[in-house]
Amino acid sequence: MPIRIATFNVENLMRRHTAERDRHTGAWIPDAAVGLYDHANEAEGRLIERAVQIGISDDQRQMTAQAIRDLDADIVCLQEVDDLRALRYFHDRYLRKAIDEPYEEFALLQGNDSRGIDVAVMARRGYPIKVKSHATLSYRDLNLFNDDLRRGGHTEDDRIFRRDCLEVEVEIAGKVLDIFVCHLKSMGGDRDRTMAIRRAEARAVRRIIERKYDQRARFCNWLICGDMNDYREKIAVRQTRQGPPDWTPAKAEASGLDAFFADRFAINLIERLPWEERWTHWWGEGKELSQLDYIFASPALAAANPRAKPEIVRRGLPYRVPVRARNPDGTPFERYPRVGFDRPKASDHCPVVIELEIPDDGRSPA
Repeated sequence: MPIRIATFNVENLMRRHTAERDRHTGAWIPDAAVGLYDHANEAEGRLIERAVQIGISDDQRQMTAQAIRDLDADIVCLQEVDDLRALRYFHDRYLRKAIDEPYEEFALLQGNDSRGIDVAVMARRGYPIKVKSHATLSYRDLNLFNDDLRRGGHTEDDRIFRRDCLEVEVEIAGKVLDIFVCHLKSMGGDRDRTMAIRRAEARAVRRIIERKYDQRARFCNWLICGDMNDYREKIAVRQTRQGPPDWTPAKAEASGLDAFFADRFAINLIERLPWEERWTHWWGEGKELSQLDYIFASPALAAANPRAKPEIVRRGLPYRVPVRARNPDGTPFERYPRVGFDRPKASDHCPVVIELEIPDDGRSPA
């Protein structure tokens, strides 16, 4: 019995208005549309900004729903969700209109993010789930504190995860699949400076898995899904006056995700695609495409699905992202109706989905 599993950073699925502020001074940075017009003070400007964001978010959430519809996944792992109420409202008022089969199970446990954006999961009928948070774990708890973290101003008792590692147990026709949903520390500010935190988070996820299964970790059914905010390869993009942009692949010298790749502990299923199809995110400042969104599988689960390849949905990307003129299969690349140059859009990340057969690993549902 195959199951389709997806991961999607839905970009600030919130019930509350948030203002962008300078990370150093705290000064309000007006929305682009608001900044075009005079306003007497910040309070007046933010009222205008609320109206702008409401109008944009309606279009955006329709596109987010279209992207999830195109995934057609039985289980969807989500990042950047405000709370369970926001997720259910989005499902009932936007997503439900776009899909034939609604989602019936939803889970979100509050994590550590300072903005209140959490990881979540939703499942269709027939896929009962149980969840467990690891948000309270500290570096001391998993013996992961090191000099790199100390130099960054951290202490042994700081929490490891900037959001959470949400452990999800899914029952599939009497078999068990565990999914670890993550959203690691962002590269905001400086990739190298923040890498020690992502490395610790990745090591923590691996340690959680190793402890859970003891010596059988490689032989059990599990996935690590989410926005890992780091990469091992990237594509440098050079715009051309005529024709599609030039793409040049490059390997990263270091990655915060080495704990997953080391000794093939986890298999990055997206690496089954050609290099030019693996990217899920565009960094405009650096003119780079990279894979930030992952579905890692245990060696046993990957081996049981040797022909399974992920699909990456890109139709919700804004036009500022320099995709090639045509898809790899030769078909024209299209976007959803009303996608804009920068906004509205489904998200700034591409969702990823894969269909897998779950083998019997000897475990029974709890």
